[in-house]
Amino acid sequence: MKKLLIVGGGHATAALLNQLHKQTSNGCSDWQVTVISAESTEAVNRPLLSKDYLSHKVGDDQLPLIASEVRQAMTSTLGLQWLTDCRVISVDRQRHQLQLYNGRQLEWDTLVLATGVRLRQLSLPGGDQPVSEMKGVFYLKTASQSQALRQALQHARQLTVIGGGFIGLEVAATARQQGVAVRVLESGERLLRRVVAAPVSHWFQQMHIEQGVELRLHSSLQHLLADDHGNVRAIQLASGDVLATDLVVVGIGVEPETGLAQSAGLACDNGILVNEQCQTSDPDIFAAGDGANRRHPLYQQRLRLESVENATHQGQLIAAMLTQSPLPPAAVPWFWSTQYDARLQIAGLSQGYDQLITRQAEGKPGISWLYLRQGRLLACDAVNRPADFLQAKKLISSGQSLDPLQAANAAIPLGQCVAPVDPNDPNAGNSCTLATAAVAS
Repeated sequence: MKKLLIVGGGHATAALLNQLHKQTSNGCSDWQVTVISAESTEAVNRPLLSKDYLSHKVGDDQLPLIASEVRQAMTSTLGLQWLTDCRVISVDRQRHQLQLYNGRQLEWDTLVLATGVRLRQLSLPGGDQPVSEMKGVFYLKTASQSQALRQALQHARQLTVIGGGFIGLEVAATARQQGVAVRVLESGERLLRRVVAAPVSHWFQQMHIEQGVELRLHSSLQHLLADDHGNVRAIQLASGDVLATDLVVVGIGVEPETGLAQSAGLACDNGILVNEQCQTSDPDIFAAGDGANRRHPLYQQRLRLESVENATHQGQLIAAMLTQSPLPPAAVPWFWSTQYDARLQIAGLSQGYDQLITRQAEGKPGISWLYLRQGRLLACDAVNRPADFLQAKKLISSGQSLDPLQAANAAIPLGQCVAPVDPNDPNAGNSCTLATAAVAS
């Protein structure tokens, strides 16, 4: 029986375990699995924490990524032990041992690092007291953090969200739907500037303003101010403005959690470096999830992607490697966000586009933006147009070029907007060439 240790209990881990369990024959696996997680719960559906769980649409029983009956079966098939509230302090690669914070040592034949990312912390000089000690200041990554925030929202009058990314805007939308006054402070010139084009940012900006959100761009923070009981009471901007608030949510990005990998001597650069099979510089150690920097076969270069789809795919890939099964096919990256009644679905990576096409049917809900480079589809941002999203994934994967005039007509299915193949184009239909050009620019 071989010992598999997994550090981290997120989506990559859940996908790996589910796949190993599915491939178990005769109720017996070659692997005995132990998961070590710093969180207080087993794997949860993290996207729900800023949306449906925060708004009380789903309860605690709907958060787990692994169904209870499957989890029980894994105890038999995989000998699964899940250690929560547990931290690894060192990796001994020569002895194949992990040392835990409590002094316990665990041996492994194969190690998987699914350590994910850590939240960037708000660090402000001055003020009444350190931000970390102030009550009413929230971050959002774990189930316990989301639970604490949704309890606080029940009594809040004014919420201030610091950061105009997906997490911040999802929390803002959830709070507004609960009747809480919301302001969003963004240091940059527009919302979602890392992931979407300016017209898409503007569309979301207008949606939030129409929902009553106070939006302040180009906002630099100076201090957070507290009352006599240590509760946050106001935010002072660099401009001198003092904004009263009784709750603050910080969503200013993440950083890959590479400390354990680096201390073990593994190669790291904007994440833990892995090959296409998710192996690190040590062939007995794999890495997966938001913290893994993988050479993506479709894009022919290294990418660190923060998405459920990416983590799930990498977990399944590692399971296939461990069981010597066929590897899952490479997939076009995709992402999603729900804010109010708007469901945004993103297919592909938009870097390097030279043309942006808007698709919107007059008098009908939904809008899509198509990112093209030299006529070829790189990415699609679809709001309440799921057909565009699904068809875009296929077109991106196949490296198809689009007819711009047809693509701009929302009445024509996107799959029917393919341009005639140029017989003189040596790269026609070559998805890898398309993707490389997109990422490299």
